Amino acid sequence: MTFNRDVVRILQRNCIGCHRPGGIAFSLASYEDARPWAKDIEYELLRQKMPPWNAVKGFGDFINAPQLTQRDIDLIVNWTEGGTPKGEDKDLPPAPLYRTGWQLGKPDITLKTGSECQIAAGQDKYESVSVGTGLKEDRWISAIDLNPGNASVVHCAAIYLESRAGKGGDLLLGTWIPGQKPTSLPDGVGRLLPAGSRINVRIHYHGGEAQAADQSEIGLYFSHKPPDRKLLLGTVNDPPMLVSTGEATRSIRTEFTIDQDSDLIGIRPAASQSILSLQSTAYRPDGTQEVLIWTKGATSDWAPIYYLRRPAKFPKGTKIETVAYVEEPDQKQNGQSKEVRWSDFSPDPLCIFLLATRTFEAQAR
Repeated sequence: MTFNRDVVRILQRNCIGCHRPGGIAFSLASYEDARPWAKDIEYELLRQKMPPWNAVKGFGDFINAPQLTQRDIDLIVNWTEGGTPKGEDKDLPPAPLYRTGWQLGKPDITLKTGSECQIAAGQDKYESVSVGTGLKEDRWISAIDLNPGNASVVHCAAIYLESRAGKGGDLLLGTWIPGQKPTSLPDGVGRLLPAGSRINVRIHYHGGEAQAADQSEIGLYFSHKPPDRKLLLGTVNDPPMLVSTGEATRSIRTEFTIDQDSDLIGIRPAASQSILSLQSTAYRPDGTQEVLIWTKGATSDWAPIYYLRRPAKFPKGTKIETVAYVEEPDQKQNGQSKEVRWSDFSPDPLCIFLLATRTFEAQAR
């Protein structure tokens, strides 16, 4: 086995979206780039830290999951332990090894995220930008994407439909993570974008070796015809009050009931280092149950939407239960337990469920 024939194809499927020239991480796009990192690659793969993916395999089947298999891991380990041979240039896959620009093709509307944002060398920065859509009438969208102006510093982003009542009511439209291809909604499902609406883009920048600037773009993709199902959000926003007991960890248990027949399209668990694990389970009225997702080891803000390969069918009356195990900081004051809420750990909802339902009037085009 060699790098040019075997290893580079595994890296192309799972790593080079981030680890490429001009990307957010060091490049692995050539033998000369990857060879010095061979032992580090092996170490991270064996520890299951790379590629980043917090959903436990076997609990939910997701479109955007990494394609890394045990065979791939074994092959890279054998390549590393076998002297990291390069191989023949004729064995390389066809160029280019990675894509830049709009992954879903040219958007129907492109919106710039304001003026250039300056990012200091070696520093993290969180930027929240409000962008007007300029829509004169309601429209249905099937996808939304972000195209970073400077991919070397854009770490991740979340995109929201800005609530006219304030940021606290903003609705998630999509997420962007380097290396993950954006996902369109299933055929016949649309997200309503009202006339005159604004989009709030929240970007995490990770500064490099020198000061940099970024002006990213948002791309909107319209539905080709009025959908017959509308995308709604079911959120676990601020679960019931907790009481500190001085224990190192404790659980948060919440539930809500689906009030109309719906299909589950995707799930976005909160990203917080306080969450040790999170599991959501559906209990249908006929007595069947299904674990929708189980995540472990969440980071502070690398929080994708996990899109199901096949939507889960939820008849009216289905109950969704979410249980999170949280590493609890000391919440005692003067020796007394202090009541705390999930919002004391994170400003984001504990979990967001993307649900498609037929009970609406398709008026926008």
